[in-house]
Amino acid sequence: MPEFSQCTADELVEAIDRLHDVAAQRRSGAAAQRRLLAAVAEYDRRGAWGQDGARSMGAWLAYRLGVSHRTGAEWARVGAALEGLPALAGALEEGRLSLDQVAPLTKLATPETDEVLAEEAVGWSAAQCGAAARYARPVPGGESADCHAQRSLRWWWDFDRRMLHLRGQLPDEAGATVAAALERIADSYKPNPETGVFDSYDQRGADALAELASSYLGAQASPDRATVVIVAESSAVAGEGGVITVDGGPPIGVHALWRQLCDARVEIVGPDGVGRARRTPPAWLCRKIRRRDGGCRFPSCERRRWGHVHHIRHWVHRGPTDMDNLVWLCPYHHRLVHEGRWTIAGDPNGEVIFVRPDGRPLARGPA
Repeated sequence: MPEFSQCTADELVEAIDRLHDVAAQRRSGAAAQRRLLAAVAEYDRRGAWGQDGARSMGAWLAYRLGVSHRTGAEWARVGAALEGLPALAGALEEGRLSLDQVAPLTKLATPETDEVLAEEAVGWSAAQCGAAARYARPVPGGESADCHAQRSLRWWWDFDRRMLHLRGQLPDEAGATVAAALERIADSYKPNPETGVFDSYDQRGADALAELASSYLGAQASPDRATVVIVAESSAVAGEGGVITVDGGPPIGVHALWRQLCDARVEIVGPDGVGRARRTPPAWLCRKIRRRDGGCRFPSCERRRWGHVHHIRHWVHRGPTDMDNLVWLCPYHHRLVHEGRWTIAGDPNGEVIFVRPDGRPLARGPA
């Protein structure tokens, strides 16, 4: 707006303060927002924010008005863009478009498309405006390479809480691939059979990531390259107390150990330090169990992939590793049986019954 070009820096600061107050209290909000952005653009054009020791206009607005750095930077960008887009600027000032609609459109609009967008966008939601801007902009080759170069993933243990922390970012198609896999697994989970309530989506997402990793390790041809080492004293394996730790990680409980031992590769080391390795049960038997069960045996569970072979009577308690003592369970229900203290009765070759920790069988329907 021309009048701001005649203002001194101090006058611009006063205008920004007052217009922000007016816009925040929704007194002539649309017009005030437009004038605020114009004042911000002029102040930014002069670089006057540097006189207050700020590193950018966004940083100056964050300090001066108490907005976030992201919001301040967006106001500066939108204010500058609207200088060359009079139709969108007018639609904002008149209240025909909101700032949430106009902001993404400034990334899409050109002087040639300004008027058309200002008319068409009146019927669009803010989300639709954002999507239009996102998908209409071609991605330069250099930008794609930059995204790929910025990929990262870090993980570290919190041994006191026995938690592994993850932090990272993935570029475009790699991120979409991971998100699609995690969403598909997480969406397949059923409600908790005791409460009838779903775990939170964050919890199901964590379970999905663990399943992806487990399925990858389980598919490796070389067992030595696909080994998570759990070190346990013989007394701990028998449930008589003792130390159980994940190699390079935290201690774990005995029921978590037994769950892993259901179909894990086990190496037993004697006093002379010589070990022997075996897989319980063997791969051919796992295939027979999976063909027989067709998927997780828990009622109403439809999971058919990435399951575990479970010993109804665990082999550490002298349960046999044969068809009459083994069932196929998905990771969620396998954990429910071990850590959740559920039990299984019946004949794996016929009907099996899942029994709650309080001794009540899981009913299939009303009494």
